Amino acid sequence: MNVDFNTIATDMLAAMKSVLSNNWPKVEFTVKQFLKGKETRLKMLSEYYLKREITEQEFKSYLEDEKKILEAEIDALKVVSKALTQQAVNLAIDVILKAVKIAI
Repeated sequence: MNVDFNTIATDMLAAMKSVLSNNWPKVEFTVKQFLKGKETRLKMLSEYYLKREITEQEFKSYLEDEKKILEAEIDALKVVSKALTQQAVNLAIDVILKAVKIAI
């Protein structure tokens, strides 16, 4: 039931970079800051889920909230299209979902 959150953060960033590659130089610093700001909350949510303090449905609901917030933050940069933003954020959230499922 061990999860390496440093690897998750790195993988989330890589997933986002793969989609945002054409605009990466313009958004890299800000996207890293956005993810860094979410790190504590995502880690806490994952730990709650792994300890069965929240259900899978609650975990996914909280991640959906985080996804919407991250999409809004990136969309506010007005550098990347809404579709690319959604794709990048979806991939990033998928990373944490897969990592936690593996840990169970």
